[in-house]
Amino acid sequence: MKRVFLMASLLAASGPTFAWRGHTLPPYRSGEVLVEYRDSASLAQTKALQTAIGMTPKRSFAGGRIELLQLPATMDVPGALATLRSESDVKYAEPNYLRYPKQVTPDDTYFGDLWGILNTGQANFVQGGPAGTPGADLNLLPAWDPSGDGSFPRTGDGAVTVAILDDGFETTHPDLAANFIAGYDFVHNDTNVSPDSDQDDHGTEVAGALGAVGNNGIGVAGAIWNVKLMPLKFNYDLASEIQALDYAIAHGAQIVNASFGGPGYSQIEHDEIAKLGANDILFVTAAGNENSNTDFAGAEYPANYRLPNVVAVAATNRQDDIASFSTYGPVTVDVAAPGLQIVTTTLHGGYTTAPGISGTSLSTPYAAGVAALIRDYVSGASAIETRARLIEGANAGLDGASPVNRRTAGGRIDAAQSLNLAARPALVIQPQQFATYSSTDENGNPVTVPILEPVLVVNDPDGNGVLDPGETADLQITLTNLWQAATLVRGTLSASGGGVTVNSGTVTFAANLASQDSATATFNVTVPSVVTGHQYVDFSLALTALGGYSATRHFTLELGTLADNVPQTQAIGTDLYDWFHTWHYTLTSLPAGDDTLTFQASAGNDIDIVVSYQAPPQYDIDLAVNDIPGADTSQSIYYVNQPDAQLGAAPGGNEYVNIRNPQPGTYYVTVIDYDQTQGAQYTLNAFSNKGGVGNYASSTLAYQASQHQGGGGAFAPASLLLLAAAAWRRRLSRAC
Repeated sequence: MKRVFLMASLLAASGPTFAWRGHTLPPYRSGEVLVEYRDSASLAQTKALQTAIGMTPKRSFAGGRIELLQLPATMDVPGALATLRSESDVKYAEPNYLRYPKQVTPDDTYFGDLWGILNTGQANFVQGGPAGTPGADLNLLPAWDPSGDGSFPRTGDGAVTVAILDDGFETTHPDLAANFIAGYDFVHNDTNVSPDSDQDDHGTEVAGALGAVGNNGIGVAGAIWNVKLMPLKFNYDLASEIQALDYAIAHGAQIVNASFGGPGYSQIEHDEIAKLGANDILFVTAAGNENSNTDFAGAEYPANYRLPNVVAVAATNRQDDIASFSTYGPVTVDVAAPGLQIVTTTLHGGYTTAPGISGTSLSTPYAAGVAALIRDYVSGASAIETRARLIEGANAGLDGASPVNRRTAGGRIDAAQSLNLAARPALVIQPQQFATYSSTDENGNPVTVPILEPVLVVNDPDGNGVLDPGETADLQITLTNLWQAATLVRGTLSASGGGVTVNSGTVTFAANLASQDSATATFNVTVPSVVTGHQYVDFSLALTALGGYSATRHFTLELGTLADNVPQTQAIGTDLYDWFHTWHYTLTSLPAGDDTLTFQASAGNDIDIVVSYQAPPQYDIDLAVNDIPGADTSQSIYYVNQPDAQLGAAPGGNEYVNIRNPQPGTYYVTVIDYDQTQGAQYTLNAFSNKGGVGNYASSTLAYQASQHQGGGGAFAPASLLLLAAAAWRRRLSRAC
């Protein structure tokens, strides 16, 4: 466990590991002992004794009277002690007991509740909820206080400026006032960044997680204690966001905290964040609260912009896995940080005490605070290096059965490790463009939507770009190097799930890969012909480069082939990360007399379906989840970024999408477990017919929103619920 980090760090330089299991002795180094000889013993006698026992001296002190002895492989420490203590020339024989710093914790009133900073296995704030896993935290104490003496020398010196875009800020809060600097209100166009109402508490909560003053005897501690917090109040739309980002550039910000997101791809927003990068500003943003995999969905912005200065952050729970509400993606989300039941600052000088608040809105400022520590204490660390340190220094998770690096590129942030890393490459998988859709929004303005996939399936026999049963196909993987140049970059791919085998051995990506350069390699895989139903295939890519670099990155592909009029029955919601299944159906032509392709789904619980053509649905679906006490579970909102996408969202478990006069090609259908009935069964079928089936017709979404009606009747047509998706952002936290 990580709680022995300080102990383990003392061992690293000398090699042997400590051991104590099976012994009644306190922890000591294995394979060596300390011995002090009697004054009467001669040097010749001591050497003869060592030779007879088979020990060799590693170090001598006190004029040769005390020695550290290396034991032979056949002797353990207790045996060596018994032998030495029986010798008349030996005064004392002792294990080389371990000593390590006694970590001092800050004196903030609620520090014991800050499990994201120090997880000791605290009880869950919700009665009956699971307690925490010790060590499942940001590892901030050894980052702040490497010597463990309570001096806290690395908690910030006020040299780094972090701009926070949010709904308002209580700049007089006693735990924050010392760190706030001048900002601006882009809602009312003045310098008063105070909240407009008590509902506008989000910015103050975010600021506390990022930069509350620590060890001051009150309240909480942020990830960094001495930092310049630039409060930028905006209206959760692109217009005020762009103004705020321009202000951040002009006024010296080095990091931007963006605890918000939305489904609309905006080229203007993309270019503005790229401008931040050109000014060496890191953009840290929330992955989202849609509990979906954005490697598949890909409609959460700004988190999904593929820019080198963007850090997308998922939320972890107390048990060191991705929180049930959090969006994730082993390729599209960089890192994770605690985001469940967070205690932080709030309005009127208060604190969000138990049960705290939850959301990627809170994991984001934790990540931004650690980024600020890196830029404060790592000389010359650029925005790009800081992102690389966050990813390369991240922890894969304490629970080997569900490590967080299988759902993010790096894993859970480890502040101490990120700060202490030696310069190295940072190789990550870069999602590739599957398709580009050009469309118009509800005002007739042109919009381009890039569809990104974690890897591309190429050279597959039927040419549909998707893995099918019985196929042998190539996977095209692109790596980008974020940090130091890498030499002889090689990768070995393995697969788990669906019986998929990888036919390629170790493949070379590049002889040399400079910082910010990319390289592509191809791996050959085979899917068994007997595979049926929907399955996830988890791939692990073990990477190496000369000089000792190694890292493992992950991605997931879906198997789910529909044949004409062959119903498939499948369980959904088998775990917390299984609410969406995407299938595909390839149409060559309709039988004579048919004019409609129908996708039909049925289930005993409430499910919905989204169908798209030529590329998987790029959606942002905010499910009306049941994991929040008092939450409104009567409706969910869907945003789909393809102009030809269609939605079946009637109440209950019977859904139809009818496609009249369909074009040949591949269609994708995503089944959504709307009410999150874990392990529910559904049946999905695709078939051609004349005129379509069902009592209602599905409606084209095309940048509009459709609202699920929880009480009865057909779903509302998209045309009744227009939304300028590309111009809307929402905060990403929730009460818990």
